[in-house]
Amino acid sequence: MANTSLKNKKRLWLGLKTAHAQLDLAKLMFFYGDSFENHQIYELDEATEILKHPRFDATKETTLYIHGYIETPEVESIHVIVDAYQKNGDHNLLVLDWGELADGNYLLDAVQNAKQLGPKVATVLIGLFSNGLQRDLFHLVGHSLGGQMSGMVGRSIFKKSKETIKLKRISALDPAFPPFYPAIGTTAISKNDAVMVDVIHTDAGLYGAPRSTGTVDFWPNSGKTLQPGCPKRDYKLLTDIGLKDLCSHRRSWRFWAESVAAKDTPTFHAVKSKSWSDFKKFRVDESYIIQMGLNCPETARPGDYYLQTNGDQPYSKGINGITYEKNENVVFPTND
Repeated sequence: MANTSLKNKKRLWLGLKTAHAQLDLAKLMFFYGDSFENHQIYELDEATEILKHPRFDATKETTLYIHGYIETPEVESIHVIVDAYQKNGDHNLLVLDWGELADGNYLLDAVQNAKQLGPKVATVLIGLFSNGLQRDLFHLVGHSLGGQMSGMVGRSIFKKSKETIKLKRISALDPAFPPFYPAIGTTAISKNDAVMVDVIHTDAGLYGAPRSTGTVDFWPNSGKTLQPGCPKRDYKLLTDIGLKDLCSHRRSWRFWAESVAAKDTPTFHAVKSKSWSDFKKFRVDESYIIQMGLNCPETARPGDYYLQTNGDQPYSKGINGITYEKNENVVFPTND
């Protein structure tokens, strides 16, 4: 009996034992107008009612944003993202509020809940597509564990639709590292989860994915901690101390929000290169310069793209960001 108990505990920690999540705790928030208060909350099973809202514009692109671990609609990241889309003005913005399911123990609760909620959200989206939401105008964006869930949603849609529906684009903002690399009872987001999967790395190897995982992967400032402007921190992953300072991990959604608010203004130019080391030596392919963020072209050549940013807003250096400039006040990682 003792051995059986120990085996079950190991399965729990490895993320192999299914938890029974209350999926109805998750809600969809539809934002409209010019302030955060301008939103309406919907149960997942009544999501098609969103399409009937007088402020929903079927001719605009619809974005669904999925937040990360231990986040709720009250946190700064959601407010910054919502504000950016409201400034842009060209999108219907939906936010998946799964705050109660994204809480608790990271491995035992949040990851397990994400694995069950992803397929549920896929079913909801298939229903929306069947009721008039245009697939070609839909964009899924997720941060951290929400970035990994975005991949789960994309895979589930493809499977549930018997391979007839594939999301046009998924953007993952520093998708979560553990327990996806290596995969332990999970599957990491990949280029196969949508027609186009673009990934922004800002804390690679700590809280964020340690390697390329999309169609196009962006590595601003090497893609690793510490990002310019971020303070030194304790490296005690998944602890109360470690969670107090996630500056580099959070920088991904700050970059994203800036690109959204800029609308049609070119920002965050990035250049194709084999590594950060090559980028610093300007061993780059200048024929492949694209923008990181909202305006990343869906026709971008697959591969890794590098750039530098400022340590504070505005973070974008524009076209100057593709030419490495040594900053005496910033210590960049030396490894590739």
